[in-house]
Amino acid sequence: MKKIAFLSFVLWAEVASGQVTYPPVTIAFPHVVAGGDPNGPHYVTLLQIVNNNSASTTAHVTLFSDSGSPLAVLFDGQDPQSTIDLKLDGGQSRQVQININGAITVGWMEIVYSPCDALTTVLLDSFSGTTLISEIGVDPASDVMPATDFAAETDGVLNTGIAIANPDTAAAYVLARLWDPSTGSVLASNALSVPANGHVARFLTELFPSVSNIKQIRAKVSLDSCSSSACNLAGGNGFIATVVRINGDQLTTIPVADRPDGGSQVRILPQVAFGGPATDINIKTVLYFTTNVSTGVFGTADIFDDDGNPLPASADGAAPASSITFTVPGNRVTRVVLSGDDTVRSGWLRLTLPGTVHLLVSAVFQTFAGSDLVSEASVLESVPLARGLIYLKSQSTSQDVGVAFVNPQTSPAAIDLRLLNRNGDVIGNQQITLPSNGHVARFVTEIFPQLASLPDFDGALSLHGAAIFAATALRLTGAKIAALPIASNSMYRPAINTVRVTKTQGSPARISFEIDVTDYDSDIVTNSSTTVSGVAYVDFGDAGYDYGPVMIDGASLLNQASGTLSGTFQPPNVTGAVPSGYPAVFYIYIFDSAGNQSNFVAIPTKF
Repeated sequence: MKKIAFLSFVLWAEVASGQVTYPPVTIAFPHVVAGGDPNGPHYVTLLQIVNNNSASTTAHVTLFSDSGSPLAVLFDGQDPQSTIDLKLDGGQSRQVQININGAITVGWMEIVYSPCDALTTVLLDSFSGTTLISEIGVDPASDVMPATDFAAETDGVLNTGIAIANPDTAAAYVLARLWDPSTGSVLASNALSVPANGHVARFLTELFPSVSNIKQIRAKVSLDSCSSSACNLAGGNGFIATVVRINGDQLTTIPVADRPDGGSQVRILPQVAFGGPATDINIKTVLYFTTNVSTGVFGTADIFDDDGNPLPASADGAAPASSITFTVPGNRVTRVVLSGDDTVRSGWLRLTLPGTVHLLVSAVFQTFAGSDLVSEASVLESVPLARGLIYLKSQSTSQDVGVAFVNPQTSPAAIDLRLLNRNGDVIGNQQITLPSNGHVARFVTEIFPQLASLPDFDGALSLHGAAIFAATALRLTGAKIAALPIASNSMYRPAINTVRVTKTQGSPARISFEIDVTDYDSDIVTNSSTTVSGVAYVDFGDAGYDYGPVMIDGASLLNQASGTLSGTFQPPNVTGAVPSGYPAVFYIYIFDSAGNQSNFVAIPTKF
């Protein structure tokens, strides 16, 4: 509710106007980098957007430097500027190249969308002249974090970089702690000050230089927001962060997430791969398990092939097995390296824990040419999906996107795939059916062969399953791989164009409303279900707020791309009468029949 309360505060200044408001949606990327010698080492940041809404939207992009001042860059070769507005029609896909004429420069990026957010991907490319050395994806942050934990590792060629950004207008303070891999106690700490709108990027070896074995360590690192520069009390306004693993000249993003209280008992990694000739292309998957539980965590990792059968792999050089037990000591990290024989095999991995305990699970996919590391990419455990969306960029000779799907259900499941071009037009449909515990990993050019011959393609892949599935996406550029985010909404999301309050009642509290909607898919309702579900909020200012589900008769929208919905919302926790004339702000969003969420709209009203 933190974001809702903030939006209400903003809107209360506009109550007298009675205007419909589209609360902006802000996302941020904690680390971007650009610049350097075009004939030598240099970096380029790629910004990719898919507007999967049934309305146009505008992305206001701003870049900030370490100090929090505006960072001027070149957007697609234009003159230097720190901000740009990108308008995208509904369904449109677009890639923007961000560069700097000058030295290698780091910072962070904020994007404010209005009236609706969009799928947004950022890739950081490292070059030597025209040769791509490494490519990594950076996950977007939709809110600040009070705390996070992750696995960090260093050795002779390996280091871990930590980037923290402060999206607030006041300074932020973050306590970085390194936990002893032998005892699970705090080994070292460093209180970091991040300026307003500022950014800090440090290697692990720079953060904790006094630790004797800091150049050869595998340990848990924690970041906690502090209320003061002394970092002796929790609090503050939070932060956003990402972690980059540097293995020789190969970079890998280690995604970080808000520290959870617990977690699911069953976790899924939709893709593992291992094996291949030792003198040719071979692959390993490196698993990292990190916990905050002081007594430690144990569990079982089961590996399955495409048909849902057990798939043996060697764990840390042991005899191949399809079921592997693991233990993570308290406040520490356990690493497991999966390898195989001369044949490359792929599948998926299911983790089963003794309960809903805290455990962070990530995987690093390593590709080798003989013993030489060619590329790495890292992913977190998969969030269960019913739908999704991926930005696609393919080139016939150099770029492709691979997607792995898993059906964790006990019965076969189908996943519908739609290919859309850069204008949002559907140009291909496919369906894949997976057996129970089944898996499939394919390049998009294999699923849609018509792409293979196109010299350059920008668009999107929309996913929808009748049952819950898991998926991960990897971009292949030459021999380099990078993880891509999968949005939780597919194509298309419904758009609320406006909202009207037609009647209010104080006892019991009720708000009757109309909303004008557009849905390019014409699937807000179906023949089998003409009820539209949504969520409504009423903010009473200093008196608090209430929210709950709202069900709307949508029969008039059957097979229609636009229309008007009418309904009534009764705040479920408001007791007694609301005084006549009492001001409030009414918010609402809805879902279509596929579960895609609309934009958020608000209007001031009075009871």
